[in-house]
Amino acid sequence: MPETVVHFQIRMPPALHEQLASWAKEDKASLNALIVSILKNDAEKRELGENRASSRTDEAAR
Repeated sequence: MPETVVHFQIRMPPALHEQLASWAKEDKASLNALIVSILKNDAEKRELGENRASSRTDEAAR
């Protein structure tokens, strides 16, 4: 079964768009795929950071 997707518009400076489009072309990927990958990686890093921070807080409370 295909994954459900959400359509979302984003505004960005032209220079950033050009840089991302260039990276996507180098990777032979769509601009959308590149941006989704970047957002997913950042979200995972934030989750790990929050989990580590809450783990340290729990340990300090003991």
